[in-house]
Amino acid sequence: MSIKVIANSLYGFFGALFLVVGAVVLLLSTGLLPAGVENIILEIGHGDSTTLHIIQEFGSVLIFVGLITFWFIRHYEQSMPFHWAMTIFLGLFALAHWFDVNGSFRSGVGQIINTVPFILFAVIGLLRKRL
Repeated sequence: MSIKVIANSLYGFFGALFLVVGAVVLLLSTGLLPAGVENIILEIGHGDSTTLHIIQEFGSVLIFVGLITFWFIRHYEQSMPFHWAMTIFLGLFALAHWFDVNGSFRSGVGQIINTVPFILFAVIGLLRKRL
């Protein structure tokens, strides 16, 4: 299997994930989400309207990133700067989960899960550079 197929598969998976999560979050309080899904989002936001608004704003960013990710599947030859920008973004996103807003270190399953995309993008980026 070529690195192009692997990278495009990675882009496709995360592009779809970003689009689905972004759309689901934006559908909050529209009556279109199953009650269980809506309750999960409300729990994550602790029922606070300001937090839920920020989560929805993040959802719109995820939709944008998902669309850009799919664009680079079609334009693979131009995707290296995008790939490293996504790697940095995912690394910063993971870092934000390892340290809370007070600066204390936290470790657990959630932090590991948030680090996996960064590791995947970093490894694929290094393989692309090498091959």
